[in-house]
Amino acid sequence: MEKEKIIEEILEKEWKYFSNLNNIGGRADCQDNREDFIIMRKSQWETFNEETLISYLEDLNSKNNPLFQKYAQMMKYNSPEEYEKIKDILEKASEKKNDLVNKIMFIYMEWEKEFFERYPIFSSMGRPLYSSEDDDIETSIETYLRGELLSYSEKTLKLYLNYVIDNKEKNINLAIKNMDNLARMQGFNDSNDVEEYYKNFSKN
Repeated sequence: MEKEKIIEEILEKEWKYFSNLNNIGGRADCQDNREDFIIMRKSQWETFNEETLISYLEDLNSKNNPLFQKYAQMMKYNSPEEYEKIKDILEKASEKKNDLVNKIMFIYMEWEKEFFERYPIFSSMGRPLYSSEDDDIETSIETYLRGELLSYSEKTLKLYLNYVIDNKEKNINLAIKNMDNLARMQGFNDSNDVEEYYKNFSKN
C-alpha cells in the first residue's frame, strides 16, 4: 500500500471512531467538523514513515478503540475527577509501554519546545506546551501527546521510537514538519510564512 492510501484509510477509521465518541459534557462541536479533523490528523500522519502507519492501521482494526483510550488517558490531567470514574475500564499500560512512550516524549517535547521558541506567534495559536497548563478548557501538547502515544500498541511505539531517533540523528524536527504541513493545508508555505504573515498583520 502506498503511504497516501494508508493515511486515507487511517483518517476514515479515526473519523468514524472520533465522531461517535461519547463526550462527558455532551457532543462536542469538533465531532461534527470533519474538515478540521482531517486537516489536523493528516498533517501529523504525513510526518510518519510507512512502516509505523501500517502498524497503527492494524491498531485501529483491533477490538480496542484507540481514540477512546487516547482521550480517556488525557483526562488524568485535564479532568482528574472524571478520570477516576473510568480509569478501571482503561487498558493498563505495561512498564515496557510506558518506557517507550517516555522515550518518544523526551525527544518530541524538545522538538515542540524548539517550535515554540522559533515561532512564538504561530505556537500561541494552538495548545499550551506543558501539562501543568492544563485545565477543563485547554489540553496541553504534553498531555495530548501522552494520551495519543498510550493509545498505540507496543509494536507501533517501537517502530515510531526508531523513526523518531533516526530523525533526531538527522537533525529533522518532526514537530515543525507537522506544523509546516498544517500551514500548507491552510494556504501558507510553511511555519515561517505563518509567523511572518501574522507579525506583519499585527503591525498594520
